[in-house]
Amino acid sequence: MDAAVGVLRTSVLYKAADTFASASTLGISGDPADLAKVLDLGVKDGALAGLAGNDTVAVDTLLADVVQASVGDRVELLLGDGTTVRPRVVATYDRGLGLGQVLLPRAAVTGHVPAAYDSQMLVRDTRSADRAAVASALQRLDAPGVTVTDRAGYGAQVDKDLELSAWANGVMAMVLGGFAAVAAANTLVMTVLDRRREVALLRLAGTTRRQVLGMMRWEALLVGTAGIGIGAAIAWATLTPIARGLTGGAPYVPPGVAAAIAAGVLLLGLAATGLPARVLLRTRPMEAGAARE
Repeated sequence: MDAAVGVLRTSVLYKAADTFASASTLGISGDPADLAKVLDLGVKDGALAGLAGNDTVAVDTLLADVVQASVGDRVELLLGDGTTVRPRVVATYDRGLGLGQVLLPRAAVTGHVPAAYDSQMLVRDTRSADRAAVASALQRLDAPGVTVTDRAGYGAQVDKDLELSAWANGVMAMVLGGFAAVAAANTLVMTVLDRRREVALLRLAGTTRRQVLGMMRWEALLVGTAGIGIGAAIAWATLTPIARGLTGGAPYVPPGVAAAIAAGVLLLGLAATGLPARVLLRTRPMEAGAARE
């Protein structure tokens, strides 16, 4: 076995502005120098090998920016039972969002969590290791509550969890989008039906059905395009600070999804405007004008 590192998953609180925020935390057991062999954290400054004793910590670069700390500084953290500690930063790394924003020696968190047992054991074989023998030995550890898997199995499980989360978020977005679509369509329909007198006047002036429908169609496209532009600007202004705070990057929408949303908005506007307009045009101009008298 080339490396074996135990991971105890927990969380800590850190002070951000005038409030406290939570950060996902890994309590590391074993040789911290082996951590880079089992986790590719993208170390930016310092070294993970310095993560020893009870007075050291490694933090994600985004979190380091929030608490304004760099290698050699001390950060104030609250452990699971409320104990305040001020460990010294020995390293900063880039890939903490999906792994852990804070790394502490396991000894520093053991007495401050409800169950001081490793959540995972990360191992790496030597190049000359007998893979079959290693797999057989690890399988003997498989028991209720204990899952033994390789990198591919772990990746598949993570992908499955992300897929389930994405599906749930998608359903929620569809429900909210459906309510918004119904409200927008209802507003457009009522607005068109309220223009009976205008349509009647246009018809009495000699405007053809085709010209009226064309006018309504262009109005719907104009309103839909304006709505897409304003909505995109509001969403961008709202999501950009959140995305930069969480990931350090800008929000991203797949081009296919963006095109589908834009097409849906335009089709909704055309349908909610064109159908009631056709209903109005079935009424004779004199009758439509008299209906408003």
